[in-house]
Amino acid sequence: MIRVEEEAKSLHPQETDDILPTAWKSGSLKYDELKPLAEGGTAKLYVAFDKNLGRNVAYKTLHADLRDSDIETKRFLREARVTANIQHPGTLPVYELGRDREGQLFFTMKKVDGQDLRQILHDLKQEVPEVVDKFPLPRLLDILIQVCQTLAFAHEMGVIHRDLKPANIIVGKFGEVYVLDW
Repeated sequence: MIRVEEEAKSLHPQETDDILPTAWKSGSLKYDELKPLAEGGTAKLYVAFDKNLGRNVAYKTLHADLRDSDIETKRFLREARVTANIQHPGTLPVYELGRDREGQLFFTMKKVDGQDLRQILHDLKQEVPEVVDKFPLPRLLDILIQVCQTLAFAHEMGVIHRDLKPANIIVGKFGEVYVLDW
């Protein structure tokens, strides 16, 4: 129990909100072939090719109009650092946090091929045959249990999600379940 409390201390806002130095540009030449993947209210997600490791990653950056906002910058940094510290099978591993060539913040994560739970539930409601076959009630309950286990682990570390919704849960094509956007 002491270890969990020590780890939870490392996730306090005053430590997860520290701004990266503007001169620190870790991934400026490392990623290319950015292709749009998704867009949310504050950030854009791309598929990027990591030239050093020869693999695709999910590359997240703030919307251009929010990059000068101290509040959004702190939230973005907190998301990257909290996600990196949870280290549970139900969270995506964060590979890198840095600044691009223009000095803008980004972080990279595992790229998962799959669907978000919002789309799955929509397709079930529309009775799409392939989705109905792939996601019977026991499978949906298993997804819910995995989400609950991830949240319980995060809660033990003192982390509350605050935006849990089907769109922030992704089910990979091999059945893996991830909670996103911490």
